[in-house]
Amino acid sequence: MSDFAHRLTRGLTVRYVAVLAIIGALAVGSFLGLARVMMDAESTITVVNASASQKVLVEQVLGLSEKMILLRANSAQAGKVERELQAVLDHLEAIHRGLLQGLPELKRPQPPSERVRGLYFGPEAQLDGELRDFIGHGRGLLVARLGDQAFAADVQALRDAVDGGLLNRIDRLTSLHQQDNLERLQHMFGYHAAVVAVVLFLLVISAAIVFRPMVARIREDLVLRQANEKRLRESEERLWRMLQESPVGVSASRRKDGLVVFANARFCEILRTEPRNVLGRHARDLYVDERQLSTVVADLKAHGEVNDSEVEFSRFDGEPFHALLTVKPSQFEGEAVNLAWIYDISAMKAAEEKLKLTAKVVESASEAVVITNAKNQIEYVNPAFSAITEYSAEEVIGQNPALWRSGRHDGDFYQGMWEGLNTQGRWRGEIWNRRKSGEFYAEWLSIVAIKDDQDAVSHYIAIFSDITHRKEDEERVWRQANFDALTGLPNRALFIDRLNQAIRQSKREGRKFALFFIDLDGFKQVNDSLGHAAGDLLLQQTAKRLVDCVRSSDTVARLAGDEFTCIVQGVQGKEDVGMVAAKILERLAAPFDLEGRSAEVRGSVGVAIYPDDGADGPGLLHVADEAMYRVKRRGKNSFEFAN
Repeated sequence: MSDFAHRLTRGLTVRYVAVLAIIGALAVGSFLGLARVMMDAESTITVVNASASQKVLVEQVLGLSEKMILLRANSAQAGKVERELQAVLDHLEAIHRGLLQGLPELKRPQPPSERVRGLYFGPEAQLDGELRDFIGHGRGLLVARLGDQAFAADVQALRDAVDGGLLNRIDRLTSLHQQDNLERLQHMFGYHAAVVAVVLFLLVISAAIVFRPMVARIREDLVLRQANEKRLRESEERLWRMLQESPVGVSASRRKDGLVVFANARFCEILRTEPRNVLGRHARDLYVDERQLSTVVADLKAHGEVNDSEVEFSRFDGEPFHALLTVKPSQFEGEAVNLAWIYDISAMKAAEEKLKLTAKVVESASEAVVITNAKNQIEYVNPAFSAITEYSAEEVIGQNPALWRSGRHDGDFYQGMWEGLNTQGRWRGEIWNRRKSGEFYAEWLSIVAIKDDQDAVSHYIAIFSDITHRKEDEERVWRQANFDALTGLPNRALFIDRLNQAIRQSKREGRKFALFFIDLDGFKQVNDSLGHAAGDLLLQQTAKRLVDCVRSSDTVARLAGDEFTCIVQGVQGKEDVGMVAAKILERLAAPFDLEGRSAEVRGSVGVAIYPDDGADGPGLLHVADEAMYRVKRRGKNSFEFAN
């Protein structure tokens, strides 16, 4: 730091401390004045409250005296009232004395004003004497016996004092205290305002005296800086005409010490800094590490210059970047310098690395990637494509993706695909294709159209994954959730769905359908006598017989145990339904061959017709179930309609 800077810093510090001392002293004085105002305000509030409380205490004394008369027969309660009266009189006497002599809780007790003293002791009103007499008569009640003439006289004296305007004079006393306190506060606030005005005036004077020399010194420093900057601009303008507008970063560093003595705008832009941060800095500080610097220095020593060497520098925000560096020996203002040209190639390096990374990602991706040109000719496929389709890259390059079509989709499907690509620029969905071996497989395909600068499609990128196993798993899970594992028939969940579909279709077409509720008679005896394996076999054969009794468009389901249902569509009336029910009973009555052992069962069938017997699925199922149980109660091996 220069001597001028030392002197300026020292002067500023002294003046700053002086101003702080003055401000502190003035602040303390203002705080003390405000504290006094607050203390006076608190004291005035206490006086007004105490004065107002006298009225309440007087009324309490009169009320307790009346109460003593009423409680003459109850000595225990009368004693309690006397103690209360004693406490009230003591409190009233203490407040009266405190208002005249200064309450003990007041921080700054004030003597009564002339108006207040006139009310206490003046010829027009002698409130002091009245209160003392009132307190005396009250204490007389405590020494006189209840019923004595003295007791009655004291009570009457208390009443006369209240009726004679004692309470009004106490109210007037409170009002006078309020007026005195308001005037006193106005006076104190005026005094404090004057103190604040004086403080502000002194503060302005102190600031003017203290900071005026400081402002003058700063002005001198600015003038000196402006002169130096003018000389610097004149020196820079000589090189500006040659190199400042160059699109390549240019700098010059002295050979003797390596300090940078020139840097053009592009050079500073590349380093993301201002020229003043570069000039006077060692050129070696710009290199990322010593290895980079050593390579450049070795080339300079060996050849005297450096031509298009790829070097890694560091920007001023710490970010490294790649550049092409050329260094030539030269002269600058009579000194030997190294004139350096740098060209930022970090964007090209980043793009190159990004392309490499993208290529690695695409090559290692588990999804197949296919790139075609605008004519839909394949230009690139990744290894995952070959793994999924079994076609090598050599076999498909230049071919149309229609090569592996499965034939499962019609022309409308592909037309919709191309409409989506042409209108939205993308399409995604599920599609079936064929591997090289001829095996069909399902894939989830996403196609995106890539456009050039003229907004014309130049390429299509298709990404797909093999979802064949997922489709098979979904089909297996769906069958497990909707079909009975033993018989292969729809289970209760799928039956309810089919029943709701039948209701919607019949309502839409105005047609009827029949719901059969079938229960096997004698199944438990077969299961108990021949075993569960034989029972399972019987249920499987029952399911087959029921399916044979209806059309392929009808539904046969197993609800639970030996309970089955049938939904028969498009019935005309009860005659058609009765024929189907009779056919079911006939087929169930035939003997069952259970692996060499014969068994016979019968069936009880309840029938409901939509919409005659119910408007919804639960209602139809309920009435069909009731009809089936009526058959069982009637003797089994028959059928009955719900109504």
